[in-house]
Amino acid sequence: MYKVSDEAVSERIESYSRTWRIMLETADEVIMGDSIMNASGALQSTSLSDDIELGAVCAGEWTVEIYGSDKKFLGKEFELSLYLVDYEHGYTLYSDLTPYTLSELGRLTVEQVGRLGEILGAERIPMARLTCVRSKKSGASTELTLADRLYFSDREYTPTVRLPASGKAIEDDICSQLGLANGNSYSSEPYLFDRQSRRLFDSNGLRLRASSFDFTIKQVAKGTTMRQMLGYIASMHGQFGFVDRFGRYVRKWYGASVKTLDPNTIDLPTLSEQQNVITGIVCTVSDSQVLTLGNGSGRVIEFENPYMTRELLASIWFRVGGYAWYTTDLYHRLGDPRFDIGDVVTYEGSEQAYEIPITGLDFSFDGGLSATITAVGISVEEQIEPI
Repeated sequence: MYKVSDEAVSERIESYSRTWRIMLETADEVIMGDSIMNASGALQSTSLSDDIELGAVCAGEWTVEIYGSDKKFLGKEFELSLYLVDYEHGYTLYSDLTPYTLSELGRLTVEQVGRLGEILGAERIPMARLTCVRSKKSGASTELTLADRLYFSDREYTPTVRLPASGKAIEDDICSQLGLANGNSYSSEPYLFDRQSRRLFDSNGLRLRASSFDFTIKQVAKGTTMRQMLGYIASMHGQFGFVDRFGRYVRKWYGASVKTLDPNTIDLPTLSEQQNVITGIVCTVSDSQVLTLGNGSGRVIEFENPYMTRELLASIWFRVGGYAWYTTDLYHRLGDPRFDIGDVVTYEGSEQAYEIPITGLDFSFDGGLSATITAVGISVEEQIEPI
């Protein structure tokens, strides 16, 4: 969950009276204010299917409608951010200008500089770094489809590092080929945490480590895509992968709840009748080797990874075993742009509280901001081949 630096902005985000604007920044232009009337952010998810997954690597995408611009956008890189309009100030403050360099100010029009005074707390909330992959013009408006760099990851992966190589070297190589920064830290990765992000210790009080996270990849099968390879590495860590709001490739698994939802800001959610609890994990290494842990009495996570070992699967089991959640569809009328995919939020019903992992997060902007939050999951009965 993103943390804003200004408390006034935090309070306004959670209030019932607020007006949002979108800002798009390129290398040679800043588009903001009334030039962008509507937008939607879709396909932001932690799962490629209707079930929770290990190793899913999903691209994020926004559609933005721009008015009054005759520029060409296809292939350009954008930084998309949201800001709250402050109608109490009709003038530009020094604090509004400080986030900009002189060269950036030189690219703003007089009208845009005047609008800077409307940005509450001079705080822009970064949402994504994107590339324009489609541009359609109709009259005075242009509809842009913007996607993060994982959009291009379905190309075949050809290593530029010498094999065998560490998982980190392969991940760095793919990120470099996609034009992404690798935001994953390997320094503390060997330490194990439970599903509430608490440290795990052995009977002697020593931190539990998983040295097998430092695995080696000896070869890459012909036809393997960059997305598949990133997915293998992510599942080796017991995580999923995505591009964060700062344009970095990161991996994550669900942790403790970051916020309890205000029931007055959401529609009544649709919740599964029973809670999903991960009681088993199955990894297909090859046609002749399948690794399993846990049991088949409940929800079983199944995935493929040709590099998996039994020791590493045991480390992953510490992270995902026993994880519990409810399949959920929830409409957030006052969408909160601080939420990230992979966050966990709490919904307090009349009889109990529900922890909801955000496996899908779609935003809709038209001056206001709403969001659809989903937590995918299939029931035990829907699994075709339980162990």
